[in-house]
Amino acid sequence: MSERPLPLLIPGNMCDARLWTGEVRESLASATGRAPVDADTTQDETVAAMAARALAATQGPLLAVGFSMGAIVAVEMAVQAPERIAGLVLIGYNATADLPERAAHRPAQQAEVRAGGLERVLVEELKPNYLAAANRGNLPLLALLRDMGMALGPDVFIRQSEALRRREDRRGALARLGCPVLLMAGAEDALCPPEWHRRWQGLVPDAQLHIEPAGHMLPLEAPGALAERLTTWLAATHALHERTA
Repeated sequence: MSERPLPLLIPGNMCDARLWTGEVRESLASATGRAPVDADTTQDETVAAMAARALAATQGPLLAVGFSMGAIVAVEMAVQAPERIAGLVLIGYNATADLPERAAHRPAQQAEVRAGGLERVLVEELKPNYLAAANRGNLPLLALLRDMGMALGPDVFIRQSEALRRREDRRGALARLGCPVLLMAGAEDALCPPEWHRRWQGLVPDAQLHIEPAGHMLPLEAPGALAERLTTWLAATHALHERTA
């Protein structure tokens, strides 16, 4: 018996299901014949636990579509259960452990958030700096980024911050991936720049890379381009059409 993979959408740090627009969801549903589902990354303090939760909440083969922290979780899922992963879409991805300067700053951010400073951290330190220059004055987009983070709240911020701070380097795991991989990066991504993605592409046996006119928040800055790339890649990737269960 064969089964089409289930598209699993895995959001980034302090993002919720609103990260993935209707056109992205529709492109995945049309290409796979299955409606995408959303992973829960709000309850765990480690990337490994997030990956294990996502695997336990689903059955059968998966097309794991992850953005930023979600891409880190997607690769961890492939490490834990390679037989379950039919394909990976990694957007705004960093395969390394937390960079020393970021790891050193996270406890201070966590302390401020515990003291009631979540909104300031979101509005002034995080999301605006993740956008392409042309989008930094996009008030609806900025409001959505703020609203997603505030809706998740301080406890989720601290759990996700700790998960990112303590994550493992997975560059070695990339070379062992046995599934097709689509890498996508924003041309103006200052957090996970395009040159990083070129390195990851060189490590992955079966990977495509596309760089789009966007910053780090590519799923919201360039949803049409993302939907189009997904449709084209899935149509050309026969291994994802059907996978033996």
